Amino acid sequence: MKWRHFFFLSIAGLSRSEQQTCSLTNNGEVDPALKEFTYDVGDGPKQFMAYVEPDVSTFYQEEEGSRTKVVPKFNGLAAKFINLSNQNLRHYWEGNGNTVLMRYYSPFSAYGTASFPGHKFYFTPEDAPDVRLKEFVVKEYPENLLVYDPYYVEGNEEQTEANLGVLTADERKLYDLWKRTLSFNEQYRNFTGRSWLANYGRAPPKNFMWRADYFGQTHWVTTKETHFAEVPPAHLLEPIVGKAENRVLKDSDPTILAEYRVKNQPLMNMTLRAVSCAPRVFEIENFLSPAEIEHVMELASQIDLAESTTGDVGITSNGKNQRVKSEKHTKTRTSLNSWVPREQSPVLDAIYRRSADLMRIDESLLRQRGQNEHPEVPTKKATCESLQLVHYGKTQEYTSHHDFGYSKIDDPHNGARFATLLFYLNEGMTGGETSFPRCDILRLTRLARAPAVPPRRFMSQLPDGNMDDFSQHAAKPIVDGEKWLSKFELRLSFFY
Repeated sequence: MKWRHFFFLSIAGLSRSEQQTCSLTNNGEVDPALKEFTYDVGDGPKQFMAYVEPDVSTFYQEEEGSRTKVVPKFNGLAAKFINLSNQNLRHYWEGNGNTVLMRYYSPFSAYGTASFPGHKFYFTPEDAPDVRLKEFVVKEYPENLLVYDPYYVEGNEEQTEANLGVLTADERKLYDLWKRTLSFNEQYRNFTGRSWLANYGRAPPKNFMWRADYFGQTHWVTTKETHFAEVPPAHLLEPIVGKAENRVLKDSDPTILAEYRVKNQPLMNMTLRAVSCAPRVFEIENFLSPAEIEHVMELASQIDLAESTTGDVGITSNGKNQRVKSEKHTKTRTSLNSWVPREQSPVLDAIYRRSADLMRIDESLLRQRGQNEHPEVPTKKATCESLQLVHYGKTQEYTSHHDFGYSKIDDPHNGARFATLLFYLNEGMTGGETSFPRCDILRLTRLARAPAVPPRRFMSQLPDGNMDDFSQHAAKPIVDGEKWLSKFELRLSFFY
């Protein structure tokens, strides 16, 4: 049986993986979907290479104009709410006779949620939840940004400036940063047909991205992290400890636990096949071996799973993080999950190293690093999250959502989730597909069901650094049986 894995993604910085063989022939080639446009946010004209989605005909390797893009029946979108005030706010959704507190907003912050045209939201002061400051009705795509600005007076610049006089110098700086982002968004949207969901000033990522120019496009790359043919005994699976520098493997170093891996195989080939071009989704057959899946499932049996959350954490006026479990009311995510760190076992460490080779980045970017490892990166923390184990029982699901989030307006690194590597660990269930409801082609509306389809990798960002709204996806309800999967999300916290 072929075990497939999926991923939506892209990546950065090479060392050991740089020595691996791959199908790449011209690493410096500019993505043909990037087009130059000129914009001006008040400090003079500038140029930017913006992503413009290619004609859908090219996805089928046909002449432009030979096909017409199908408008998906699903009309959801990423709704990004921006608090352009110096107040702490509450954010509510109302519908179906319910009013639900979504999260807390600190001054000049932005968060988002998957939404639909017609959905209603509103802001209130944190200490006066009955006072509605601003009501919103979500519009059609690409009107993704919804802004609360109590200072701006349309057509009256003088009054606007007078209103802004209440802000401190630091607050005014944040306000002006947001205004430049909103100005850039309007010009970017007019040029590309998409909203700019990142912050103005974010440079395109300098990370390698596999191309998805047409359906079925393939890439291959080799790795020294070959499959485990059997699970090593327990005494060899102790958690990894020690200094980060000691974890670097040179090309001359022997493969860790080689005696438990596939014999006479110094390199392992990994082939990526594009199953979607917009969003970019790739499948990789046999990325994990049965023994490795067995090991991950064994780890899952040793930990307590908790009810999955959707990360709705805001900062209240007292400076504390406050989680708002809106999914209790909206029922967006009903699975169970937990996290396992890379250092939990040498087998997990090998899977991370193999993933780094797949994405053509240095494996050290996926762990805590030593002082001399990538000094150009402003953090020593891992740029990916721990391996997440997720279990779906009968009727459980995760409704359409995005994996990306939004960084602070003054974050110089514009950190955000970049890509997701998704592994299916079992088969035998009915339902449970991964759906990309806004994909351009119908073949992906029911994308993947446990190992009958490969593991996948999908991208949450576009080549120009914008968030990909079309990466919206869902875990369909389980009709019968259960589903186990694991995934990790790459969070690139630097754009250098």
